[in-house]
Formats: sequence, structure tokens, C-alpha cells
Amino acid sequence: MKEIPLIFPFALLVIIVALMFSTVYGLADSAVKAKGDSTNQYKWEEKAALWVCPFH
Repeated sequence: MKEIPLIFPFALLVIIVALMFSTVYGLADSAVKAKGDSTNQYKWEEKAALWVCPFH
């Protein structure tokens, strides 16, 4: 039996992690927008964006 190339499990892991981050970001974004407009509500979101992607 042939072995699965090593790239496939890593690619699957990357896809799952990206899906988790996008789901959590979408849920958090909709939860914050539903509460109303306030400058304090977006500070944690900016910090999280810098932690997830330093290019922001």
C-alpha cells in the first residue's frame, strides 16, 4: 500500500485552521455590530487582527 504524501495532512490542517479563524471572526464581527456603534467595541478586534496577521 502506498503512503499518503506528507503535504496532504498539512494542507488539511491549514484548511481547517483557516475555516475556524474565519468562522470565529464572522461570529465576533456580527455580535459586535449588533450591540451598536461604539469605539471601545473595536479595540479588541484590532488587537486580535494584529495577533492573527501581523501585516494588518
